Amino acid sequence: MSYIAEPNPSAYAGVPFNYITDIDYGELDYKITGICFCKKKWWWVMGIVFQYWEPFMLIDTSHESNYSAAIGTSVGNIPSLNGKNKSQDVADPSESNFAQSHAFLIPIIPNICSRWDYGAWWSEVDPTWQSDTLSAIITPESTLFANYASQMACSADAAATNVGFPLDALPWCIGSGGSSYPMTGHVADDDIIQANSTAAARLIYKLNRIGMICDAAAKCGCMYTPVWIKSHYKMAAVRPNVSSVYPLGKSAMVYCAGQNPGFS
Repeated sequence: MSYIAEPNPSAYAGVPFNYITDIDYGELDYKITGICFCKKKWWWVMGIVFQYWEPFMLIDTSHESNYSAAIGTSVGNIPSLNGKNKSQDVADPSESNFAQSHAFLIPIIPNICSRWDYGAWWSEVDPTWQSDTLSAIITPESTLFANYASQMACSADAAATNVGFPLDALPWCIGSGGSSYPMTGHVADDDIIQANSTAAARLIYKLNRIGMICDAAAKCGCMYTPVWIKSHYKMAAVRPNVSSVYPLGKSAMVYCAGQNPGFS
């Protein structure tokens, strides 16, 4: 999983994603762990179990609508869909962030595992990404976690995530990023880097929810997970600077250096 946060589009405009330099191939951790038997209609087939981390999706986030850091250009700004980040109004230190998000499949290791992903996404054409109210259409369970106890539980997830072990039993949490809900670009966090990372993580959850990502962790094929298994995903920042790989929801303090350059 790769991720591009572009809170300042002018900083890296015109620099598209590079398959060679923007992926840490040392993180694939490819290994063979054993054999398996999978049922194919009327018979069983023996296979080999491979284990590795696959960079399969590129996500970019931007407060400027229709700007994609992944392709390095804008396809036409729509002011009414622009987001906002804290730096635009320093008079309000509690201001939240909003980011549009775009996803692109990048099949680096095709044909090794059977999977059916349809991950391409452009949030500007998705009304549920713009509206916290509309997002409840695909996340009706979100009201169950809109309480103090559920949100306090996210502190435990944040602590576990920051040592490398996200708590899958708390799918409504994204570690230090806070809540998985609402599943929109609105993030109640005044840290631009953390908020953009959370928006990208929410898009992963959303694509799982609507069946556009098929989790390849299953031994035979892949499995659809409308309630995501977040420990099955990692991120690495790509723009403005390439970072090391980290679990979803890791504190941005670990990788934020140089990720929000000013105008030059």
